[in-house]
This record gives sequence, structure tokens and C-alpha cells, in this order.
Amino acid sequence: MKYIGIAWSFIFLSVFLFCYLPVSSYAGPAKLQIAPPEAKVLTTGPTTTDLSRLKLKRNIVTIRLEKGFFEFVEMMDFENEGSATIVSKGGAPTLRFVLPKSSNIRNPRARWGAAPAGLDPKFLTSMENELRTSEPIPPGRKFIVLLYRLEDEFGGIRVEKPILYDTPSFAVLPEKDRVQAQALELSAQPAVKFQNREYNRFVGVARAGTVVRIDMQAPDSMGGLGIFYVVGGIVVVLSLGIGFYIRRRRFTAYSAQVEREEILRAIASLDDRLAMGEISADEHARERAPRFGRLKELSD
Repeated sequence: MKYIGIAWSFIFLSVFLFCYLPVSSYAGPAKLQIAPPEAKVLTTGPTTTDLSRLKLKRNIVTIRLEKGFFEFVEMMDFENEGSATIVSKGGAPTLRFVLPKSSNIRNPRARWGAAPAGLDPKFLTSMENELRTSEPIPPGRKFIVLLYRLEDEFGGIRVEKPILYDTPSFAVLPEKDRVQAQALELSAQPAVKFQNREYNRFVGVARAGTVVRIDMQAPDSMGGLGIFYVVGGIVVVLSLGIGFYIRRRRFTAYSAQVEREEILRAIASLDDRLAMGEISADEHARERAPRFGRLKELSD
């Protein structure tokens, strides 16, 4: 049963990625259409306004880092387990989606990256961070893909994602080596690979009304500061070393110059004393030789 569940998960993910291709090619910010006041609903067979038969079988969220933004692709596998088409009751939504928010002080709100896939635009309404649809939901499976973005912040962000529907299979997949993330309410599982990318995996059960918290940061959000300090420290140490070396050389050269002058004065004094007959030639030679030898050392 375990392998069957894993196989179904990969099949579900593959289908969603296929559905996501048109979404990822969407250029520019999303312009969500607003449903007309009285959108015509064409259904066949029995209908119902009871939403209890609508179940969220799987909910997968992949996270990538693109140009300073965390790009979320949320993929949902709904199923109408009843035999009647679910329709709106008095204009109430048949499905609702709420964008997460982050701890980014300047830009905490998520932004739509593209129009939703799997939802009919003429039934959609958008209210700030919430998306609603009054679209009829026939019996069977309904796949929905949402693309939205959150802006990164120096040091990383905490993302709070509200859960609107119970699901026995909720998974967060941050891109490995590109997004450093930890889903606090979910358990870590072995990484998975698809579309030539590898993703870390956090899975668990999600309950309606709860909030899933995800701590994430780009690899260089803190590393850049560390590198700055390391490089800065190296520059400071090198500067101090070079400064000490130059000062030491200058001091050594100055000391040698002072010593040479003292030796020259001593030799000149010995020569004067010899000329005045104050010392003998042997004494002059004996005292002059070591001084002259030291003078040669200083001149080399």
C-alpha cells in the first residue's frame, strides 16, 4: 500500500506539472477576471449545494527561488465524491483560496504570478488576498494549480499559509540547494527529484482552520553577510600586517642609520686621538677594527 501511495503521488505531481506548463509561460502580472453578476450555469443531471462531498485528496506546494522572489506553485487534487454537481447557493463560492502572508515588513502579501489553471475565469472573483469561484463542480476529480509569489527579505522570512480544506496528504517541496526551508508543522521526508530539479520534502495532515508555518531563506540571505565579515576581517588583518611590516622596516632603517652615524663619529674620534698622540697605534687598531666591521655589516 505504501508503494501504491507513492506511485499515485508521483502520477498526481506529473499531471499537475503538465497542467502547470501553460501557467509558467504566462508573462507579466496576473489579471484575474471578475465574474459577471449573473454568470450562466449550464449543468446536466442532478445538482446540489451541499459542499460536504467535496474533498481535497492531495495538496502539494513547490517553492522555487526566482530573482529575489519565492515562487509558489500550489497544486490541489479535489474530488466531488457525490453523484450530483455542486453549484453555488445564492452566489456563495463553491471553492475559496487564500494567499499566504509573510514576515517581510515591507511586502508581507503574496502576489498572483499567473491566472489560476483549472478554474473557469468567468466564475472567478478576487478580493485582496482571497480568490473565489462559483463554478459548478461535477462529480469526479478537479485539478487546480495556483501560482503566486512572496518577496524575499534579508535574513529570510516566515510564511503563514491558512488551511481552508482538510486533506490527508499535504506536502511542501522547497527546491534543494536553492531554498533553505523548514515547515514547522510537517515532518521531513527524503528528497524527491523531478523535471531535473531536486526538492526537499515535508509532509503531513492538514486540518481546515489551521495555519502552516514555513521558515525559509535564500542560501545567500545570511551567507552574504558572513562573507562580508570574513572578507572584511581578512582585509583588516592584511592591512594591519602590511602596516606593521612597513613601520618595522622604517624603524629598522632609521635605527641602522643612527647606528652608522654613531660608529662613524666613534671612528673619527679614534683617528683624532691617534693624531694627537692620546692613544697608541695598537690601541687605535684594536678599537677601530670591530667598529669598522659593524659599519660594513650595516652598509651591506
